[in-house]
Amino acid sequence: MSGRLRMAGLLPVLKNTLAYNCLEPLKQKPARPRSLCLYVTYRCNMRCRICGIWRKEPLQPSEELTSEELLRLLADPLFANLEFININGGEPNLRTDLPDIMHGLIRQFPSLKRLSLNTNGLPPDRVVKNVDLASRLCELAGIHFSASVSVHGLGAEFDKIAGIEDAFPRVKTTLAGLKEVQRLHPFFLSANCVICSLNLDQLDALRAWGHAEGIPVNFALGEVRPRFLNEAMAADILIPQDGRKKVVRFLRTLALAKKEYLQHAFRYASLAEMLEFEKKRTMACHYALGGVVLGSRGELFYCKNSLSIGNARKNSALDIYYDTHNLKFRQEEIIGKTCGTCPPYSFNQIEIEKEIFRVLAYLLFSS
Repeated sequence: MSGRLRMAGLLPVLKNTLAYNCLEPLKQKPARPRSLCLYVTYRCNMRCRICGIWRKEPLQPSEELTSEELLRLLADPLFANLEFININGGEPNLRTDLPDIMHGLIRQFPSLKRLSLNTNGLPPDRVVKNVDLASRLCELAGIHFSASVSVHGLGAEFDKIAGIEDAFPRVKTTLAGLKEVQRLHPFFLSANCVICSLNLDQLDALRAWGHAEGIPVNFALGEVRPRFLNEAMAADILIPQDGRKKVVRFLRTLALAKKEYLQHAFRYASLAEMLEFEKKRTMACHYALGGVVLGSRGELFYCKNSLSIGNARKNSALDIYYDTHNLKFRQEEIIGKTCGTCPPYSFNQIEIEKEIFRVLAYLLFSS
């Protein structure tokens, strides 16, 4: 899986583990972000029944940051320590200047270790072309590249969730093309499945499909987020009470497959506990440790559940991030309230560094 325990050098890992567990909790302010989730567009060519972000499509082209403007905003001191960048959307490949953005990110951040791209897989030709470019650029720069394609169901069931016709055949075409690219320029290819009320009967089939295709499937719980404009879709997203036992059993099956999922087995066990017993989250979050979100219109967010804390088009991102009022909001509303109910959907290097001893104990001693 992406973010496996493949970290270069033990000393930097131990240094960060010490910092996150002993030093950072003593500080009054969070460290500058090491991780950025970059929403390059809110435009999308699907009409998913679990996400309404496409409703944010710009009315005017000028609403969306140009590639030049985006890279200029990212020159702000807030982003000086970035090591991990995730390109997200909407559908990022709808931007015709996505290659320019990827070129710019690699040039601008010499400490960049990982670049990842989330995509729905459409349109196939453009997705394959852009991933081919990104994999070659990252290979030359010594950066780990990964691409994740959304696959929330199989066949006609996926089309129903995607909200458009013939989505699954086209996504399969994309995945076949990406596997060809992977053969020439190695990168990590995975699928991402949001567990929701619409696909509860397909979870085992999705896992089996991933095995057969040689494409690891990452499973995450569906969430209602105001910023994604999907409150009205709650019935399609949230797992009904009578479906919880099925999802918990599935997650526990994944949690026992330690050799297959490594640190994600620990995450799946945590998800099962949260869902079955309504326990609060105890796993680390890279946003709380050192992450930030930048929207396609310049909006800045502390995390994916955060309200906008300002616009980097108008003010320095550093000033926005460390504004006293915003830091109070971060501590009281996000960390104090939201974090406890936010189901972990990733387990990346920053989170591993914080949780390394718990993960090792789980992998070695739990049953």
